[in-house]
Amino acid sequence: MFIAKERTFALMGATIAIILVVLAVAQDVPQWLKWISMALGLIVLMLMVGGSGSTRLELFECRQKLRRALRQRDDLDRYFTALMDYVPSNIYFKDRESRFLQVNHSMVEALGAESAKDMIGKTDSDYFGPEHAGAAREDEIRIIERGEGIEKYIEKETFPNGDEGWVLSSKLPFRDKDGRILGTFGISSDVTELIRTQQSLEMERNTLRTLLDSIPDSIYIRDAEGRYLVVNRALADMVGVEDPQKVAGMTPYDFFPEEEARGFLEEDLQLMKEGVTVVNPIRMVKNLQGEVRHLSTTKVPVRDRAGNVSGILGINRDVTEQERAREAVKQTEHRMQEIVDNSPSPMYAKSETGHYLMVNRRYEELFNLKAEEVVGKTDIEILGNEDIVRRLQKNDALVFERGEPVQFDEVLKLADGERAYVSVKFPMRDLDGQIYAVGGISTDITERKKAEQALQELNQELMQTHENLTRAHEQLIQAEKMESVGRLAAGVAHEVKNPLAMIGMGLELLARRMPEDDEKARETIERMKRGIDRAKKIVRGLVDYSSDRRLEMHPISPNLLVTDALELIEYQLTKSGISVSFEADETLPDVEGDQTKVEQVLVNLFINAMHSMDEGGDLKITTELISMDNVIHDEGSRLRERMRKGDRFVKIIVEDSGKGIPEEVLGKLFDPFFTTKATGKGTGLGLTVSRKIAELHGGDLVLMNRPDGKGAMAVLSLRVAN
Repeated sequence: MFIAKERTFALMGATIAIILVVLAVAQDVPQWLKWISMALGLIVLMLMVGGSGSTRLELFECRQKLRRALRQRDDLDRYFTALMDYVPSNIYFKDRESRFLQVNHSMVEALGAESAKDMIGKTDSDYFGPEHAGAAREDEIRIIERGEGIEKYIEKETFPNGDEGWVLSSKLPFRDKDGRILGTFGISSDVTELIRTQQSLEMERNTLRTLLDSIPDSIYIRDAEGRYLVVNRALADMVGVEDPQKVAGMTPYDFFPEEEARGFLEEDLQLMKEGVTVVNPIRMVKNLQGEVRHLSTTKVPVRDRAGNVSGILGINRDVTEQERAREAVKQTEHRMQEIVDNSPSPMYAKSETGHYLMVNRRYEELFNLKAEEVVGKTDIEILGNEDIVRRLQKNDALVFERGEPVQFDEVLKLADGERAYVSVKFPMRDLDGQIYAVGGISTDITERKKAEQALQELNQELMQTHENLTRAHEQLIQAEKMESVGRLAAGVAHEVKNPLAMIGMGLELLARRMPEDDEKARETIERMKRGIDRAKKIVRGLVDYSSDRRLEMHPISPNLLVTDALELIEYQLTKSGISVSFEADETLPDVEGDQTKVEQVLVNLFINAMHSMDEGGDLKITTELISMDNVIHDEGSRLRERMRKGDRFVKIIVEDSGKGIPEEVLGKLFDPFFTTKATGKGTGLGLTVSRKIAELHGGDLVLMNRPDGKGAMAVLSLRVAN
């Protein structure tokens, strides 16, 4: 009985010693507790050593078991540590509050922590945003409550560094040896590259499928037995199947007559045997519905990973419409050639280099040549005359330049003599709109040209005769009218001149005898004097109009005439608020003229312009050199010399910004005593005298409204000095 008690005591002591040693080496036990456990363990062992021999034997056996248990624990700890440190997946253990109990090295690196010990006691909130941390906490609460894990699911995750990716995760309940749930543990692997690769492959597959279904050509892959593996929508539509996937597994025998299907498959076998690409010419194919199509087929071998030919890939291009269009073009070309060959006019086409591309039958007959003898040659080789060829080439080049039809009169020297043609030449364009040739249709108008020439000459003679008679009649009438006006003006001036002088002398005498304080009488006399001055001005105008005195002609600069005339009325222009601009051509030659008379004309034109601008304005004067091309002689004109074609004149153009000239008075401006000015502001003879001076200089004076409608314009033309 004593021995049993001793053994029991020894076993209890050994058990206590083992517990104390385990506490001393445990990792998660505080350091102070380790020291106490180690000390108590040593005391117990010392007590046990002082016991009986049997007890020491049993104690020795217990120590052996303890050592084995510690070695096993150390081995398991090393295995666990190695697993945690080297597994690339993230492994963690959490308590029921989702606090980290243990994490592996991969988890530390993934979350950017300093060490595994640093993460102990922390939660996901310390490393992730609220959204991710909250979702993780909800999952862990559900696992703890239900006792069921969440295995092998993929979730999108935002890593602490801000990168987004995908992880494959499993979360399970963490239990003790009695099955109680202490928390959760999990393992997750970064599968971002895998997911992205999968998505990329899926996108490529969808893109390839979309591309295949979008191509209008029929595309298919057949295996060595002739079964369809892949077809696109175009092929499904061609064989009358709505879903391309339903064609998979079928053969050409399901869609084409037996003979044609056999030909397809024999061609496949030959291609796979030789391993070369086959490009077939266009051929007609009939389906089971009897519809005939024209197909252009390309086939290439399909190889497996080992490089062995396992099937064929084919592309059928449906060219039925193109073949029909090509046939229609041939028919159209034939009909057009028939029309061209039966045209009575020569027709032809020439390239940009001048080489003939085609001619019609009439062209062949005209030059006694066959089309094949003309095509490829140039005009110089056909016609031989360099002058004629040069004109033809010039006309052709004009069509290329303008890019539109142009009509020409052309002359050709043929075997039967010179012939006249009216040719319509037009650009010929390719499908891109680029001009590649010029086409022409020439109509023989030789006889018509002769008849028109004779008729034109006769008509010209009649018109000239009629014009001469009419002009002579009008000139006689106008000359007589102007001569009568001239004689009348001379008579009136002579008869009025002397009485005006006598009245003026009387007024001077009366003014000297008038009382100094009679203002009303003196004002009356002044008004009478102004009336006499006006009458004298009219008389001088009449004298100038009717005078035939000799002009003092000499060369003079037209620009100098303008500047001198402007100086004479510079004060009036400035006072009236008129802005003057003179654009002089410094290269002008001198004109032949009487400087005083021409300046009188210019001053008159400037004053008229000034009067038309009551509230100020712009007076613009320009000079330019012209050559007379179209000359029309005015009836009754007093030109010293007639204007002739080719004569050179200097034009002095005076433009104002006034109200312009009313249309109803344009034809009366040069009539004697006609004026549109207020009473006392004009005599009605200024323009009449000015035009006479211009005509006596062999020039002309024209009045009109400005083309822009912003005033009037006067043009004085003076002959250039020889």
